[in-house]
Amino acid sequence: MITDELALSRDGWFRRANELRSLAQDCRGIQGWDSPAGRMLGERLLRCSAAVESLAERAESLGEAYDLHLQVVSVGGRLQI
Repeated sequence: MITDELALSRDGWFRRANELRSLAQDCRGIQGWDSPAGRMLGERLLRCSAAVESLAERAESLGEAYDLHLQVVSVGGRLQI
C-alpha cells in the first residue's frame, strides 16, 4: 500500500539523518596532533563534520516531508506541490 511505502521512506530518511549526525559527531571527536599536519587534519575534519551535519538536516527534512505526505494520504487527501 502507498501508506506502507511512505512510512518506510519516512523511517529510512529519519534513520539516515541519525546515522549522518552520528558520523558528524565522530568526526568532531577525532583528535588531531600538535603539528601542522595534525592541525590541518583537525580543521578538515571539522569542516567535514559541518557538511555532514548539513546533510543530516536535509535528510530529516525529507523525513518530515514524507511524514506530512503520509498524514495527508492517510485521511484520503492529496498533496500537490
